Amino acid sequence: MINSVVLVGRLTRDPELTYTQSGTALCKFGIAVDRPPRQGATEDETDFLNVVAWGRVAETTAQYLDKGSLVGIEGRIQSRSWERTDGSGRAYAVEINAARVHFLESRQERERRQAASGGGGPRPPQQQRPPQRDQAAPPPQQQQGGSDIDWAMDEEEDPFGDQ
Repeated sequence: MINSVVLVGRLTRDPELTYTQSGTALCKFGIAVDRPPRQGATEDETDFLNVVAWGRVAETTAQYLDKGSLVGIEGRIQSRSWERTDGSGRAYAVEINAARVHFLESRQERERRQAASGGGGPRPPQQQRPPQRDQAAPPPQQQQGGSDIDWAMDEEEDPFGDQ
């Protein structure tokens, strides 16, 4: 079976960075992805999709991207369900679990877009501090539903690729 998705779109909201109890970074954001018009229509249609990223990809996404950023997403489609707290039955969600997030606009394009919308510069990488762990404890394991993160970016590397 194959569950693989590649998308290109713009963030519909600023990324929300949180940490699990074991200290793993989790970033949630939405993207808008255009698709060609149906036969006879003249305008593209847009799908609005929820995306989650884990670990280093989550932290880098939250630090450097904001609403309107153009991104490429590689990952898989994932569904989940849970019992509603009000007892009214089950709730369901379908989201994209991002293994990679590619920045598709240069730093200059980003700064122009932010200046036009009144936005600021990069945010600090941690909007919420990870929980403290025992020093002897091993590093956190991949969380349920997490992706196989293979983003290998050193601290000195430019995530926009224009240096």
